[in-house]
Amino acid sequence: MQRHKILAFLLALVVSIGLWVYAVTVVNPDDTTYIRDVRVRIVGTNELKSNNLMLTGGEDQTVNVEISGRRSNLKELNSTTLEAVADVSNIDSAGTYEVSWVLNPPSSVASGDVSLISANSNKITVQVSEYNERPAIPVSVEYTGQLPDGYVRDQAILNVETVAVSGPAEEVNKISKAIVTVDLSSATQTINDEMSYRLVDAEGVTLELSSYVTLASPAVRVSVPVSCYKQIDLVVDIIEGGGATEKNVKLTIDPPTIGVSGTAEALKDLDKLVIREVDLSQITGTQTWTVVPDLPVGVTNRASETSVTITLSLTGLMTKRITIPCTSIQRLNDVDTLNFGEQSVIISVRGTPTELSRIKESDIKITADMTNDYDPATKSVTLKITLPAGTSAGVVGGPYTLQVIEVPAD
Repeated sequence: MQRHKILAFLLALVVSIGLWVYAVTVVNPDDTTYIRDVRVRIVGTNELKSNNLMLTGGEDQTVNVEISGRRSNLKELNSTTLEAVADVSNIDSAGTYEVSWVLNPPSSVASGDVSLISANSNKITVQVSEYNERPAIPVSVEYTGQLPDGYVRDQAILNVETVAVSGPAEEVNKISKAIVTVDLSSATQTINDEMSYRLVDAEGVTLELSSYVTLASPAVRVSVPVSCYKQIDLVVDIIEGGGATEKNVKLTIDPPTIGVSGTAEALKDLDKLVIREVDLSQITGTQTWTVVPDLPVGVTNRASETSVTITLSLTGLMTKRITIPCTSIQRLNDVDTLNFGEQSVIISVRGTPTELSRIKESDIKITADMTNDYDPATKSVTLKITLPAGTSAGVVGGPYTLQVIEVPAD
């Protein structure tokens, strides 16, 4: 029994030593490996920004490395699990720099368990630029194409007047404005859409900016009102009277037409617009009016000047002043307590010279309704004047009134 125990112990010892030798020499020996395209991760960029700097080159670099370590650790490493780290936080000015890197193995391998033997380069090259942020680049609209005939546009409305841009100062400082391009071809209704813009310099040349330039918003909402358009004639409504007809009228309207816009329904039957009514019996000499056309609801005047000038004069007529004594005035609905306060009334009669030569004082009939046409507030009575039948002449300058005196009753 004692001899068997000694033999079993010796056998166990030999087996243990053999397993140890196997593990050391076969299972996990020290070894080396060569890994290509190990990605270099750059850190410290936040510190650059605090110094108004930014990284503008060198981010996507790789290195080829030869490393040593236990074979079990080396099996964990490849171009995906292993990375190199380069720190740029100490850079304090713009320029090109050579920056060292260190290996950073995955968490399953301790950093001290692998060693760098060699690399194709122990530094990477990075570019650092000044950083600038411009929060208010103005936005403008540029149009291409032509609207179809019979349509017009109004000024574009943007949801923002400016856009924010940041990035390398050498690029951002060249920006003068942002331009949105709107195509008007075939537009028959209001354009309303999110649209991208381009950035241009002071000469209007489009800038080709790098990926390091950041736009706070890549697009703006643009609304361009588009409506129907037509030219309409401006008209003065003439009321004949005072011996004058349209044949005697010399009329100018400046401008004679205006352009208007609106919906198709609003413009459908709008071919002309009456801008003033003129009673010729009230016109003496040349009259001029400045009128702002009163347009229907939903119709807009497209003219640069909103007012219109009307000039009217009469030709081929003359005016005759005739004095009628008050004793010749016929009093209707007479009131005993009212007397005329004047001795006569002068009326103006207008017509052709031939017609006026035929009219005499005795041919003119004047009546005064002392009840219905008397105004106690002004103490005056309105006169009704009738010229001889068949004459084309007429009374101008009316209405005519006479002052009235109230007298006590007897």
